[in-house]
Amino acid sequence: MSDDVRFPRSRRVRRAAAWTVTAAVLAGALFWVSGGYDSWRDDRALDSACDGDLAAGAVRELFDGVSLTSSAHWGDRRHCTVGASDDDTDAGLVLWARDTEGLGELADVGGFDAPLGHGWTGSFRFDPDGEDPDEARATLLLSCGKGSGNGRVMTADADLGRGGFDDPVTRERLVAVLTETATAYTRRTGCAAPVGERVRNVGVTTTLRDHKPVADATGSCAGLLDGGTAARWGVRTVREIPTAPAPVEDCALGGLRGTFLYGFTARYGPAAAWEQTQLDHRRDAEARTGADAPNARYVLTARCPGVGGTALFQVGALHDVDAPELAAPAVDHEELRAALRRFAERSAKNHGCEEPRAV
Repeated sequence: MSDDVRFPRSRRVRRAAAWTVTAAVLAGALFWVSGGYDSWRDDRALDSACDGDLAAGAVRELFDGVSLTSSAHWGDRRHCTVGASDDDTDAGLVLWARDTEGLGELADVGGFDAPLGHGWTGSFRFDPDGEDPDEARATLLLSCGKGSGNGRVMTADADLGRGGFDDPVTRERLVAVLTETATAYTRRTGCAAPVGERVRNVGVTTTLRDHKPVADATGSCAGLLDGGTAARWGVRTVREIPTAPAPVEDCALGGLRGTFLYGFTARYGPAAAWEQTQLDHRRDAEARTGADAPNARYVLTARCPGVGGTALFQVGALHDVDAPELAAPAVDHEELRAALRRFAERSAKNHGCEEPRAV
């Protein structure tokens, strides 16, 4: 082949290679200027966020394509954050990993949190009728050993910025973020907490409208009263949660339309410690266990392994000295104490606690 043929062909090859390099450089520059590099960098950082504990895959599923940023470490206050934002969404997630000491009440007023089950002691808070339908909280109690009070509390507070927790799949994804992150955190920090299974069918908060006939009770209210006692007390309805272990467990016995008459509550870990401080500040015999309490409030406690600490079980009757006509029918104090013991014994057994006893 002659030189006048070979050389032009070589120049064409070099020219094509030059255009290829130029196109790659321009594409890279466009990727950088358009924010693609920042997005790629943030996505890579997610895999090592929260000291490597964050369940990055579950977080991506929860926010489903939204650009994410995250904290590299837990920080001094033992919390880690994920920010989620795009043109339509401004949302985020805060994870907390704390000791059981010094924490306040784990349950908010106005409803009963749904237990997680599946081998976890935890709960989920989402009120489909509330003011913030795009917000939810999942909570776990993690026992680091059998010694009473030895454990951690982990929570995940999420704001989707666009609703969505009425979707069971979205609730399951938030719980997966918490349980998978908790598993990694406890292993890295040497907390020998038992690990449960993937949580399916995550429930929502039980609210005032969620009452049902007393005869249909199958959860936390089941078996507390026989039919005759319920009739004498004027109890026609219940509000309850499933019997799986949770930081706070509730049962409310009500009248025909769900009007509150009697309430039973079991608290564990920091929730019990917080409530105990409230009881210690009351000097008017609100929580008696022997003689009839004038306001029909009674308390039992039980020593529990691990994070459960000293559990606290309470029952109270509707009592309004300024409006006695609103009070429950004449309180059967003896049977009320017996019902509290049945409630406490079942709950304590689910948590592996000792026999409940009087304060």
